[in-house]
Amino acid sequence: MDYSIAFPNLGIFLSYVPKSFTIFGYTVALYGVTMALSMLAGLWLVTSWARRLGQSPDLYLDLAMVTIVFALIGARAYYVIFSWDYYGSHPREILNFRAGGLALYGAVIGGSLTIFVFARVRRQKV
Repeated sequence: MDYSIAFPNLGIFLSYVPKSFTIFGYTVALYGVTMALSMLAGLWLVTSWARRLGQSPDLYLDLAMVTIVFALIGARAYYVIFSWDYYGSHPREILNFRAGGLALYGAVIGGSLTIFVFARVRRQKV
């Protein structure tokens, strides 16, 4: 197993860094933990700002819950669409998130559309 992470264009090379760990028999990727912690930090930050500005933090919590779900759906859909040669003949694998296959562009598209629709439904300025 390779325990190194390299960002050659930035001149950064990290040795002895595991890419995943196992907990209760499930393998958890460190990039997934990083993304989850990033989402929680962003949510904490925006709700703190909302309180300071006299806005309702609940609005941002509601937005985050819906946006995270649809961003994940968008990320998977984008990946599946552009890997249709495989998924067309293996349709059961489309919902197998644990096998990998999320695309950042799909997450951005899904999240952006969700924010737009959420703002329209809640009558908020975008």
